Amino acid sequence: MKHLFLAISVLITLSGCSASIQNATQYYQFEQPITSSSRHVKETDAQLRVQTVALRGALNNLGIAMKIDNNQIHAANYNLWGESPDVMLTATAQQTLFNAMPNWMVIKGLPVITELDQQTFYELEYEVHHFNGDMQGNADISGLWRLYYTHPETGRRLLSVHNFSNIVPIEDDGYDGLVTTLEQAWLNINLDVAKTIEQARL
Repeated sequence: MKHLFLAISVLITLSGCSASIQNATQYYQFEQPITSSSRHVKETDAQLRVQTVALRGALNNLGIAMKIDNNQIHAANYNLWGESPDVMLTATAQQTLFNAMPNWMVIKGLPVITELDQQTFYELEYEVHHFNGDMQGNADISGLWRLYYTHPETGRRLLSVHNFSNIVPIEDDGYDGLVTTLEQAWLNINLDVAKTIEQARL
């Protein structure tokens, strides 16, 4: 009887360890390599303020989102973003645009500064409607962005609105592959945005 009790105890302990291993939480973030760089406002021709990315509903959740069907999104319980997705997407957008637009001062959104030369600027707003994987093996970042122009004499006005949809097949299995593909898709979106803003400059 004592041996049976010992065997059952060992099995319970092992099954508990197995469950804890299977349920170990994994955290992910965009790799976003950072290179040393600096830029002085006097060396730039215009200022672009990138506002915090707005994600629809449950997408701004630490659980990485997976689209199950047309009307259902599932947020992972044990595969989580290491930081809030809106913060991560905003930081990546600002860095990508900064590197892609060498004649611009690209910053994350700040309050309007009182000096006259700082009151003329462009402003970029993102709305992300899809930021997830799907059951067909794709990564999906879709939404829209708006470009505004602010001048002390004319105020703030909308210049353009652009929809984007990047659905990219995931090459590697698992959440690692999904995160890598989402990051590359977001990089490509921002490179396209940089080109469009350069052409739209007043």
